[in-house]
Amino acid sequence: MKENAICKACRSGKLLNREVGQVFEREGLEVKIEGIPALVCEECNQVYFSPGIGDKIANAANHLFILSEIKHTGEYRAAV
Repeated sequence: MKENAICKACRSGKLLNREVGQVFEREGLEVKIEGIPALVCEECNQVYFSPGIGDKIANAANHLFILSEIKHTGEYRAAV
């Protein structure tokens, strides 16, 4: 998708280049990632990411959870 395309969700709004934030929660810990490039519908606020960006965001969130756990407990417990 490209900027000014029509939103597939509402079928009326134009998509605009924006930066969005995303909050992730795991076992009582929250991390927030800001500045994620996306296309956002000007009408319904539906968010579209470029192919592959979802995997990169998930990977970054996982690393932030590891760092947060180390900061709060002093150690990292790998998920089994």
